Amino acid sequence: MSVPAVSQDEIMKALMREKALLKSSTISPPDPITAEDIVADMQARANPGQGGQSIAANRNMGKPTAKGTGVEHIDLENFFNVPGLQKMLKNDKR
Repeated sequence: MSVPAVSQDEIMKALMREKALLKSSTISPPDPITAEDIVADMQARANPGQGGQSIAANRNMGKPTAKGTGVEHIDLENFFNVPGLQKMLKNDKR
């Protein structure tokens, strides 16, 4: 049984996909909220003259966010190239 040869470029692409996947699943600590941020958020939410004012606090202010989107690690060239898929579909009774 022989192992297929893998090029350096393929290894680097796989490592970059893995790095992007890890970045998308990690959460970075939020930046500190300043008084100016709070005042600006309150003014934006007041929305004078437009209706839809909100007097409640902004629950999402200062919330941790993910560093990446998770889309970078998807390999579009081989997305539908699933080993054994044709055989499985052929053997499927439904």
